[in-house]
Amino acid sequence: MPELWKSLLPDWAHPDHPILQYELAQRRLGSSRWKSALQLFLLGLLLGGGGYLYASATSIDAGAENLADFLWRCLYFPSLLVQTATVLAVLAFGIGSVEADRSRQTWDSLRVTEFGAVMTLRARWAAILYRLRAPIIALLLTRLVLLLGMIVNMTAFGGGYLRVLGSSILDASSDLWIILPMVVLLMTVQTLLPLTAVGAASAFGILISVAIKHRLVAIAIQLVLSLTLVAAVAGGLFAVTSALQGGLTASDGLRFFLFLGYSGFADGGMLLANLGSLGAVWKILPQGAYLSIGLLLILALGACTIDGCLGLAIRLSERGE
Repeated sequence: MPELWKSLLPDWAHPDHPILQYELAQRRLGSSRWKSALQLFLLGLLLGGGGYLYASATSIDAGAENLADFLWRCLYFPSLLVQTATVLAVLAFGIGSVEADRSRQTWDSLRVTEFGAVMTLRARWAAILYRLRAPIIALLLTRLVLLLGMIVNMTAFGGGYLRVLGSSILDASSDLWIILPMVVLLMTVQTLLPLTAVGAASAFGILISVAIKHRLVAIAIQLVLSLTLVAAVAGGLFAVTSALQGGLTASDGLRFFLFLGYSGFADGGMLLANLGSLGAVWKILPQGAYLSIGLLLILALGACTIDGCLGLAIRLSERGE
């Protein structure tokens, strides 16, 4: 099995690849596994403690419909905070990934090694994700908990919960074979969206690091991008909340792209990671069933962004630009 798994990975992602080992060694201190476990434990406390404090302050237990809905309401804002901070961190690490080599005047010699910029930059991208594996794992575990909650609700009352959910968008609400694929696709995509988000941010940061040689300019770009992301998350959250409460006057098409953009680029589909909130979105949005397809396209766009940014960074490095 390990050999099969290894054969599926590219050369630069193999644990025994010298470039990847070098990149990991630059960032690995003693007993890194214990430190990663400690980071994961602290993040778990942050998510759980933040959710408990938020639930206590807003009396969530009184408005929750079931255990899954209660967990989603508790974890939504802490998870959104951790996800935003993780994206900002990988962007910062990516933008600073080449600066250290330039300051030591080792970047040019590193580019002309037998592995060249191809292996170096791709391994550096993987090393950034490895460095932030604790928050990434925490985000995925949170998604899996919410995923289990959705599965429990889907099977409740012989699928009756799912039929009621589908009645807001479908006339033939009793046909589970129509509703189920939409929800399953949505569950799959919203679980994977955080991975493409952090991967794309890291790759884009590496591209900026290679393309912009002046450190102050790179820092300014990082600041602008970070403020833009924070503003997009905060503004999107305010807009979708207003739409769900009926306070946003807009066409159905505009609201569709609002929910699609927010779920795809801001909260990573967390808004739709609960059948209760999903039903609320579908109730006010006639095209709500197509959000799963739109998010799938955004997921593919994120994967293409990772490959495209790394490919462009490699070409710029090989040309010495």
